Amino acid sequence: MNNSTNSLALELPDVESWGLAGKAVLVTGGASGIGAATARLAAADGARVLVCDLPESNGEEVADATGGVFIPLDVTSPEDWVTAVESLDQLDIAVLNAGVEFRDPADFARTADDPGAWDLERYRKTRGVNVDGVAFGLHALVPVFDRLGSGAITVTASLAGLIPWSPDPVYSMTKWAAVGLVRAAATSLRRKNITINAVCPGGVATPMTRVFDGSVPEGMADPRHIATAHLGIATSGQSGRVIKAVAGYPHTAHQFAEVTNTF
Repeated sequence: MNNSTNSLALELPDVESWGLAGKAVLVTGGASGIGAATARLAAADGARVLVCDLPESNGEEVADATGGVFIPLDVTSPEDWVTAVESLDQLDIAVLNAGVEFRDPADFARTADDPGAWDLERYRKTRGVNVDGVAFGLHALVPVFDRLGSGAITVTASLAGLIPWSPDPVYSMTKWAAVGLVRAAATSLRRKNITINAVCPGGVATPMTRVFDGSVPEGMADPRHIATAHLGIATSGQSGRVIKAVAGYPHTAHQFAEVTNTF
């Protein structure tokens, strides 16, 4: 079987409008970083934004600033997901962006690459947000899109999901899982008129990378750059794509090796 996502190279144009007027866009991890940037860009293009994040986050501030709605959501909780989507009567795009690193934010320099020294509670949290958060999101959102007749889902993965990221192998593992889930789910979701794609950023200037003042250090991407990749691929009609979003480069689809034999 040939992998249809490899049939054509894809480069997303750098635009400022995606025709989102009247659309509803849900963003997890929407209180900061890539999520907040995506919410702001979507709202500026006319979308009604549903900003989802933990109750103690500043998600309400982002929702207020964008004229959107704040939905308290722990993405690792299936029950929270049920509550978050149960009353939705319109949804066009869902950006599953919530993510965490495995490295301890209070002690970033500590060694995270020695499996024998891993903090297993932190491992469970990282896996929960980065893997379960996507899987539970799909489980909750797909029936909504199916009921509404169509939809687009994007997932924030990482270049660490395409290459071995030895400084943080647990983070790398979870992002490989996200990429694999997106590619494997594309076929079944296509039958429901739902697209699904992944965006793989490189270094991005966000609180997760210890940039708290809104600056963009050299070599890092502005969160808006990643947000444009999300909105671009979500509105492209493509599915099963994995978009590389790196500072200084256009958004392009990663070309995987062809699969010629499978079961």
